[in-house]
Amino acid sequence: TNTKQRDNMTTQFRRPTNLQELRESGWVSKSVKQEIRDNFLRMLAAGDELFPGMVGYENTVIPETNIAIIAGHYMLFLGEKGQGKSRLMRTLVRFLDDEIPFIAHPEALLHDDPYRPITRVCRELVANVPASEVPIGWWLRSERYVERLAPGTKFADIIGEIDPAKLVGGVSMSAEAALHFGLIPRMHRGLFAMNDLPELDVLVQVGLFNILEERDVQIRGYPVKFDIDVLILFSANPATYNRSGKVIPQLKDRIGSVIHTHYPKDRDQGIEILEQEAAINLGE
Repeated sequence: TNTKQRDNMTTQFRRPTNLQELRESGWVSKSVKQEIRDNFLRMLAAGDELFPGMVGYENTVIPETNIAIIAGHYMLFLGEKGQGKSRLMRTLVRFLDDEIPFIAHPEALLHDDPYRPITRVCRELVANVPASEVPIGWWLRSERYVERLAPGTKFADIIGEIDPAKLVGGVSMSAEAALHFGLIPRMHRGLFAMNDLPELDVLVQVGLFNILEERDVQIRGYPVKFDIDVLILFSANPATYNRSGKVIPQLKDRIGSVIHTHYPKDRDQGIEILEQEAAINLGE
C-alpha cells in the first residue's frame, strides 16, 4: 500500500526539468546506500511487507539482510542453488526511490547526480551554464538494477575499455572521453549484482576491489578518478566460495555482510514455495 501511495505521489509531482527548478523543489541528494536505508526504515516503520515472496527466511536470512541494509554493507548471499539468492538481490530494488534526477546532457556518459556530478562534461556544464539551462532527466527505479553471471565475464564487460573509434578521432587515450564504460560505472547511483562470484576472473576481481576500496576505475593502466556510487551485491555457492584462491582475499574483506541462505526448514514451507513458484511460472 505504501509503495502504491509513493507511486501516486510521484505521478502527481511535476518533475523539475532543469537544475534551477530542481533546487527550488527541495530535492535532496543521497548516496544509494543512504537512499535504500532511508526507504527501508520508512517502510519498516509503516509496517509494509519488506521481502514479499521470501518464504521461510523470517527468522534467519531476512533479519541478517535488514542489518546489512542499515549498516550500509556490500552483501554476499551464500547458499546452494535454488535458495532464492537472486530473488533476494532483486528485491532490494524496492527500497530505491521511485525515480531520481540526473543531468540529461547528450554527451553525458553516466547518470550524474545534479548536485555532485562526477564526469567532466557534467562538472563543466554545472560550472559554466546557468542552472536554468542545465537539463534534468529522471531515472526510474526499475532501470537502476542490473545483474551479471560471472562465468565468461570480461573486464571490459563490467569495468570498461578504451574505445578505438574515439582514439582514431583524435581523443587522448588517457582522456575520460576515450573510455567505453562497463556495467558497473553505468550503474552509478544504482545496484549491480554479480552471480557466482568465485567463477569471476581474478583480473576482474581486482577491478571490483578497486571500485569497492577506492571508488574509482582503472582501465589499461589509466586511472580514471570517479567517485562511483554503486551498491554491489554478490551471490556464491559455499563449496566454491570457501575454496582457497577462488576469491581474492582483498575482495572478500570488502564484503561487509555474508548472508547464508538455506533450503526450507520443514515440509509445509517447501510446499508453499513450490506452489508460489508454480503460480509465477503459470503467470497467475
